Amino acid sequence: MTISNLPSRASTLVIGGGPAGLVSLKYAVEYGEKWAEGEEPVLVEMESEIGGTFRWRGYENAELVSSKQLTCFSDFRYPLSAPDHPSLPNFVSYLHSYAEYFGITAYIHTSTKLISLNKVSLPKDDYKHMAVLQRLDSGKQPIGGPISILAKRVIITTGLHVTPNIPLIPGLNSELIPPSAPEWIHSSSYKSRSQLSNKEVLILGAGETGMDLAYEFIMSTSKRVWLGVRTGFLSFPKVLNNFSILGYTFDGNLPIDGLITNLFEDVYVHRWIAQSHLRWFISDFVIRRVMWVLTGTKAGCNQWCGELPPERQGRAYVFLNKSAKAIRFINQPYYKLSNIHKKIAHYIDPPLPDDIKERKIDIVPFPQKFDENGRAVFGKPPQHRSKENAWKTEVCKPDLVVLCTGYKQDWDWLGQGYPKGPEECEIRGVTSEKDLSVGFVGFVRPGVGAIPPIAEMQIQLFLLLSQNRIPIPKSPETYHLLHSPTSRIQYGVDHSTYMSTLAKDIGSSPGLFELWWEYGWFVLFVYCFGAAFPTFYRLTGPYRSSKAQGIVETELWETIRRRGLLGNIFMGVIPMTFYAIINISAYLIEKTWSFSAPLFGLPPPPDNIMDYYSNDKKGNADVKVKVN
Repeated sequence: MTISNLPSRASTLVIGGGPAGLVSLKYAVEYGEKWAEGEEPVLVEMESEIGGTFRWRGYENAELVSSKQLTCFSDFRYPLSAPDHPSLPNFVSYLHSYAEYFGITAYIHTSTKLISLNKVSLPKDDYKHMAVLQRLDSGKQPIGGPISILAKRVIITTGLHVTPNIPLIPGLNSELIPPSAPEWIHSSSYKSRSQLSNKEVLILGAGETGMDLAYEFIMSTSKRVWLGVRTGFLSFPKVLNNFSILGYTFDGNLPIDGLITNLFEDVYVHRWIAQSHLRWFISDFVIRRVMWVLTGTKAGCNQWCGELPPERQGRAYVFLNKSAKAIRFINQPYYKLSNIHKKIAHYIDPPLPDDIKERKIDIVPFPQKFDENGRAVFGKPPQHRSKENAWKTEVCKPDLVVLCTGYKQDWDWLGQGYPKGPEECEIRGVTSEKDLSVGFVGFVRPGVGAIPPIAEMQIQLFLLLSQNRIPIPKSPETYHLLHSPTSRIQYGVDHSTYMSTLAKDIGSSPGLFELWWEYGWFVLFVYCFGAAFPTFYRLTGPYRSSKAQGIVETELWETIRRRGLLGNIFMGVIPMTFYAIINISAYLIEKTWSFSAPLFGLPPPPDNIMDYYSNDKKGNADVKVKVN
């Protein structure tokens, strides 16, 4: 559709053409109110093609770190024969197919940039959002003049990964740069190995992009690679395999984001257990010790350096780094598994060509500056990483510095009266009671999981709220990761807890008896043993889908079957039994407390058990802590 076909009014305006924008548009078309002619929903995307970050900030050899089973939308799935972790171009093709399958391409306007969004007051009219748009040519230059469109509802899906976050480093990109300063780029500008030929490279940042690029540099003709890490990272492979246990090689090929079960971990969880995050702490405690048995280290899966502080080693605190191909090269100087332990269990690194397997990635602290000769100047690494010494013994003088330092959000285009980002949206980070016609979709990131299915649940919630079809949720927020207060990123969530919370808000979280009565034992079993797949929340509720049962009985059942008998015992039956005991105990304590309180003059049991605890470091016992 060309810019001349834009309506002057839109029942729903979606800003951004990534996965969150596409699923928002699909739901607005399928489940929004019927619109008058010339007031249809509109999606605007400033790039020339849909796909968002997956299309425009991808790079050679990049693939999804979340599995296809968890990443794709509830009613449009990858075939079973597709790889578990498709390439980024393949996922962009999936998004195009999604738009075409549901017939929403006619509502999409690419090469159309939003300039500003402001509220207007029109008598007896609920179309109160005025968007100013600009058509762009292939070089992103303006074509014609600005165009205005009036919208009833606005859904902002511009994404977490658009504006590069570029820290200022003296001697590299600050005001005074010496002639010998190394070249630098942000990771958003990296596209292929050809950019690395015969270079000594310093990568700053150990997130999934940093680890991906470190591996790419090892596999290229680059001369040397350093990896600058601030506090640390938590490394796990995105697929569980390659373990040797008592001489037997486990090659289960299990995506780790589909291993957490629903029953008593996400559903039928007593509110005290949810508020205390007990499940996270217990699972982290167990997993760290299992990792020690299997790989010899508790810092991560076969991770021997670059670790986080011991008190923050767990998925309760950080995003799991599932790009693990580079970890063997980082481990080189630090791997110390004894021969006795190796006979019991160890991780098997995949085979590599002889000219590659002895290469290494030197891990260093984040540089304080670059001196007049272009050499990196480091401070000491944190105490828990004191064994790292490459920064002490050798000079780091890179030809190229790659800033894998993430992205930030810019809300300057939002006028007065709008929340300046999802952090100002008190309703699940999606919308605000002050104005239910404005929604932010796709702005939380799961520690282990995927943003697209979360965006699908968010748009479901937003539409119901903006149509006044459900009450505003009031239950406590127990899904936020426990970020440090000083952390730059505060939008991390536990995937399964957040999905389950949204499902309860929406009214699509199925009861066990309800599932058995309508669908039978098989669907009930898959739901209990499965992860928080979005299709589960289309079995019942306002967005019930006729496709859901077939997907559950085939694809989602396959994720459980692949674990095998032992896998389902250790990853399903044992955790379910353990958490069932904990939740039932909490329920019995609450009931006993409620019954006994009037008899003994005690206060009633609290709704929020965390009100009874304080972690005030000064020891003020009356300080109460809100855990979000």
